[in-house]
Amino acid sequence: MPENRTSEAEAAFHSRRKAFVIFDAGILTAADGFAGSHFDLLVQTGMDGEQARRAIETWPRGYALNGDVFLYQGADFAALPERGRRLAGRFVPFFKTNGWLSPTGKVYDGMRRGAAGSVWTPLKEF
Repeated sequence: MPENRTSEAEAAFHSRRKAFVIFDAGILTAADGFAGSHFDLLVQTGMDGEQARRAIETWPRGYALNGDVFLYQGADFAALPERGRRLAGRFVPFFKTNGWLSPTGKVYDGMRRGAAGSVWTPLKEF
């Protein structure tokens, strides 16, 4: 899990998207233009590195970009397990209300790694 980004393309991509992590208690969202990773976001909330890694493995996370929402879990960007799907499903209205999910947008589940700084191929629709 990269704690120090070296790719300008990756930082530029991160600053265009709206990153979030979903917990039982609510959703943590990055500020507009936040150029960091989910790991960076979690550490900035006060988690230490191990706590941030554990959160990435345990909780759904993702981002909104161009009217679509991308969800995944774990360092391998896997599709959500059933518990994660139920939890994330509770936030679809939030995504719509806040303009993250457009009327024609899609919610995706899981990602196939691609080039840093690009939108990776989703595994399936949510």
